[in-house]
Amino acid sequence: MKYFLFLLFFTYSGISFSQTDYLTFIDKYEEFAFYAKPNKNNTLSKYFSKRIHSDLLSHYKVNDTIKNKKFVYLTFKINQQNKVTNIIVNSPYSELNKNIREAFINYNIEDLNIPEKNQLNTYTLQILSTEGDKMVINCSTNVVFDKLPVFEGCEPAVNKTKLSNCLLNKISEHVANNISAVEIKKAKILGSLNLHVKFSINEQGQIEKVNCKAPTDSLTKELNRVVALFPKAKIPATRNGNPTSFVYEKTISLEIESENEKYKEEVNQYQENLLNVSDEFLNPNTELALHFKKYISAEELAKIVFPLTHPGLFLYFNIDKNGKPIDIKTNANTLDLNNRFVEIFKKFPFEKLNIKSVNILETYRYPIIIERFNKNIIVSNDRPFVNTPPIFDKDCQTSKNSKELYDCMNQSIKNLVVNNFKRTIRNKTKLKGVINVRFSFQIDDKGKIINVKAFAPNAEICNELEQIIKSIPDVYKPAYLNGKAIITTRKYSFGFNVGNNTIDDFKDLRKTPGPKPHF
Repeated sequence: MKYFLFLLFFTYSGISFSQTDYLTFIDKYEEFAFYAKPNKNNTLSKYFSKRIHSDLLSHYKVNDTIKNKKFVYLTFKINQQNKVTNIIVNSPYSELNKNIREAFINYNIEDLNIPEKNQLNTYTLQILSTEGDKMVINCSTNVVFDKLPVFEGCEPAVNKTKLSNCLLNKISEHVANNISAVEIKKAKILGSLNLHVKFSINEQGQIEKVNCKAPTDSLTKELNRVVALFPKAKIPATRNGNPTSFVYEKTISLEIESENEKYKEEVNQYQENLLNVSDEFLNPNTELALHFKKYISAEELAKIVFPLTHPGLFLYFNIDKNGKPIDIKTNANTLDLNNRFVEIFKKFPFEKLNIKSVNILETYRYPIIIERFNKNIIVSNDRPFVNTPPIFDKDCQTSKNSKELYDCMNQSIKNLVVNNFKRTIRNKTKLKGVINVRFSFQIDDKGKIINVKAFAPNAEICNELEQIIKSIPDVYKPAYLNGKAIITTRKYSFGFNVGNNTIDDFKDLRKTPGPKPHF
């Protein structure tokens, strides 16, 4: 009898380069410099020196210790007509990126002397690099062009996307055809089995440094064994036509099915037991869980899809001064599903939740449905998660509910940004119309502002924005979860309408609210 059927599809993946073992380069940055030969006085540097606005570089932050933050690269591809496409610049400042892209579009591509024009290649130019604590124009003398490794059966691929997809299919088929059904059975797997595949391909095309991940240690060992047997590449990855090392990293998914009813029952029992061990606070037999089970059929439960940002479906509410639940909502994907769960909750005797303390500024949360082992199950906990938002300043403490408390903080942040940018923002950008800035920060368990990150069209605005946020005094009270002070993250984005950029003031500030708090 056939116990397992493997059906293949793939999910998010990432590909990156690795350090070679066969050349003397310290890392890929040194290898890149060897081929690119950047020079501040070459033709490309002189071209960009006349076209990159100096004020976009003068305040560029280069104090990041991460090495790839110390270079700005421009990548592009070439289409069938030998025209440049897919131009990408990797600086953190949108105005600088736009300036570089527009300058490159007007550059005569023939002057780059590209030795091989091919849709299979990705082309890279260094544009900027650090010099001390400054970012300077230091362009490549030569174009660096990279090509993926080619495996048996992928030779007909005509562009990078098709070559990448072919490689993915080859790896997926190889894993599905060779992974042990016995090991899958021992792991008690049914439904989707996600496998993280990672390995290096050296300059000779051989597979090495296999480091895969699977749900269990036994399956991980088996996956590593199978991937290590993946056939050698016919052609290794190349950089400027020379073999180079390459790291391949994907997440593939196998769909595991079984015709064995006894095995299905064993899997369900195993997973139910494991749930009780791994999620001690969750209980499928609380009164609230049993209440929802009366209204949600097995068929409806199986069809529920969770939001991408949440591993389940949760119920939120506040309590008014009379001790009654208000502002009841869920994180459901659709309004109809939200309304259905809210109505079911309203039928539950609220006093059975046994919530002792009542604080109108707190938000209460119960899990209702989670996914475990590719199956939706109704669960809850005996006591709710209780979240108190941070209190930005003492005046916000008089808020009538948690929403008003959040609004008080958001308005305070907005006032800080507006008041500090009002007279200076126009002089710091050449853009017109609406320009966007965004920032995030954390409030630690002592109420201090930490981990400030800012993003803006250019470095000067970004630096100023960061300083504004860092100047915020300690908040009056940090956030609390179940009575314990916790770290919380706040994110904001603002759009400033600078119109035609011809007057002294900007207008029409608009705000995109930060995400709803998750705790």
